[in-house]
Amino acid sequence: MSPGLLGARVRRNHDPRLLTGHGAFVDDLRLPGQLHMAVWRSPVAHALVGRVRLERALGLPGVVDAFDVNAFGPSPPVFATVVSHESLKSCPQFPLAKDRVRYVGEGVAVVIAETRAIAEDALEQVEVDLATLDVVASVEAALAPTAPRLHEQAMDNICAGWTIRLGDVEAAFKRAHLVIRERVAMQRYTGVPIEARGVVAHLDPISGELVMWVSGQWPHTTRTLAARMLRISEDLIRVVTPDVGGGFGVKEEFYPEDLLVAFAARRLGRPIKWIEDRREHFLSVVHAREQVHELELAVQRDGIILGLRDRILTDMGAYVRALGFVNPSLAAASVPGPYAIKDVLIESAAVLTNKSPASAYRGAGQPEATFARERLFDIAAHRLGIDPADFRRRNLLPADALPIDTGLRSVDGPVRFDSGDFTLALDSALRVLDYPRLKEKQAVLRRQGRLPGIGLAVYAQITGSGPFEGADVRVSSDGRVTLVTGAVDIGQGLATALAQIVGDELGVPMQDVIVSCGDTARIPHGVGTYASRLAAALLEIGPQDVEWRDGAASVRGVAGRSLSLAELAEACRPGASQRPPEIEPGLEARFYYEDDNPPFAYGVHAVVVDVDRETGLVRLERYVVVSDAGRLINPTIAEGQIVGGLAQGLGGALLEELVYDADGQLLASSLLDYALPAARHVPMVEMLHLQIPTPLNPLGVKGLGEGGAVGAHAAVANAVADALLPLGIEVRTTPLSPARLARQLLAHQ
Repeated sequence: MSPGLLGARVRRNHDPRLLTGHGAFVDDLRLPGQLHMAVWRSPVAHALVGRVRLERALGLPGVVDAFDVNAFGPSPPVFATVVSHESLKSCPQFPLAKDRVRYVGEGVAVVIAETRAIAEDALEQVEVDLATLDVVASVEAALAPTAPRLHEQAMDNICAGWTIRLGDVEAAFKRAHLVIRERVAMQRYTGVPIEARGVVAHLDPISGELVMWVSGQWPHTTRTLAARMLRISEDLIRVVTPDVGGGFGVKEEFYPEDLLVAFAARRLGRPIKWIEDRREHFLSVVHAREQVHELELAVQRDGIILGLRDRILTDMGAYVRALGFVNPSLAAASVPGPYAIKDVLIESAAVLTNKSPASAYRGAGQPEATFARERLFDIAAHRLGIDPADFRRRNLLPADALPIDTGLRSVDGPVRFDSGDFTLALDSALRVLDYPRLKEKQAVLRRQGRLPGIGLAVYAQITGSGPFEGADVRVSSDGRVTLVTGAVDIGQGLATALAQIVGDELGVPMQDVIVSCGDTARIPHGVGTYASRLAAALLEIGPQDVEWRDGAASVRGVAGRSLSLAELAEACRPGASQRPPEIEPGLEARFYYEDDNPPFAYGVHAVVVDVDRETGLVRLERYVVVSDAGRLINPTIAEGQIVGGLAQGLGGALLEELVYDADGQLLASSLLDYALPAARHVPMVEMLHLQIPTPLNPLGVKGLGEGGAVGAHAAVANAVADALLPLGIEVRTTPLSPARLARQLLAHQ
């Protein structure tokens, strides 16, 4: 048996298959009669759509079909938001542009052909009349009095606006000895999974069921949205997510292509495939992060924070996608962070621009808020002459204040810090760094003309937000256990972690636990039975006298009287003579865990950098992470997730940016233009796990997949800012790329 699987450093069970080239991704599907889809995308950011001529494309050999939005009939389906707000205005996007395009890359027409190459060639034969309109490519341009209106419902190009108020902010600022005002901005960037998006759809000619294979993160929601937009029953759609080569939140969306492939498969009665190329990815995948924070901090001379104000402008792009509202909502609720700030005023506006729509990307608003707050706190500490670590320590919520309901709330849930010790996390990171000695070394290096920097960031993040997830556990007659869940393994090791939980709970070896993720047809209807009830009947004792021990149902206090899982499963088979009549056939259980009070994880990132005076290159010398994600199921997987998120955070701090010009043209639409961090950019990470369990779920676990990204952007930016402090160079925006820093360093010589 396998006791103690929880907390064990078990190797991921799917890795051998993937590493030996036996993975099965969407693009690996080759169905008989399969056709390929390509999308004609707008080359301009804002224009009226006139006549769409498809005749020449249809005349190309190998082209089977071509259509525009009119193929859907007089009332084409509209992409609706899944996460909403009372202030959110309707800014509908159609599966193909209707009357107007609003960003470069928006789909206008579709070509279906025998091969992808023919389909792409046919796109050159599509003719679309576009009458260009004025473009707004920034929130400042969108809010200008003379800006063109992108949607009739949003007269001022603000699609949502709201205010969060705690306490008496005006009184707090009147008591302040110092008020610090700063404008901090984070650039637009996005997730770049190694596998781009892809969809294959096939209409089963016998059952009439539409089967969709999607490289995505939420199969059941995809099924719901596809059914709604195709105007058919959910029972007629099956969504399968095969192996997924990374998601990072950008695949947790319902995209126009998802619907277009499904629609075309039903329209033609043949399998349709669409695989995104990298340029399409940059043009039309959901973007994220682009926010402006206009901050005000009221402080006493001793560094105690009295009040905080923030005006947040979020660049939403041209439309509000299914999860688009998550970014500004989580950002607004996350600005105060794990600090004891009683008086808060946050005004938030979601602004429409002529760019690809924004939506969730690893952390979804929390990295933005953490960067703004932690950058502001470093500035405040410097102006007060207080060490940045001491400034944070004086203002962090103490451990004895937890649990605490801050009064803040996002669309994901209330901000209630349920467990933990923020000060312990900070002091632990400083201890690992040997902070006093490090500060002394920094002073010596500065006298030598070097530019060393130390950066800190303390963060808290909502995790495991529901509203629910479901799972089935079934035991076969040979004792093997199958777990079926609606959650998806997108490379984060979910299947391994779930196998550890089941194996630990039931006392079976991990190799006997089969985990099936991401298939809407695999979770059956009906309710099974539990092992204790059945075992009590077979052992002729009361259920209260049954205990689960060493992978078997045993009589409490009696050695030698037990039934294995295999024996119980065999006894549960339909027609089995030993099955009591009141017990349903089959040894299985189905459970939905509903969660309206998600736990908060938190952590501290501490970074040491060295900035090259000549080139502006930032070298990361040390990186310390202290994380509290509650009880860890698998520390190795947890640490891999932290490092992966950290890489994306430092990529945003130093390299990545989706640059648009004033005409709304994306200037970084390939991996030649969009700089991603490589292995050489990611340092060895020194990690410490506090593992303070949450009381909010039976396992005491908190999420951690996004924490690396939430803390890294702010910590790295603070470290670079600290390195440049003696030169008087201020850091208010990112990325802090070598070219940008080199220009600033040259100007300060």
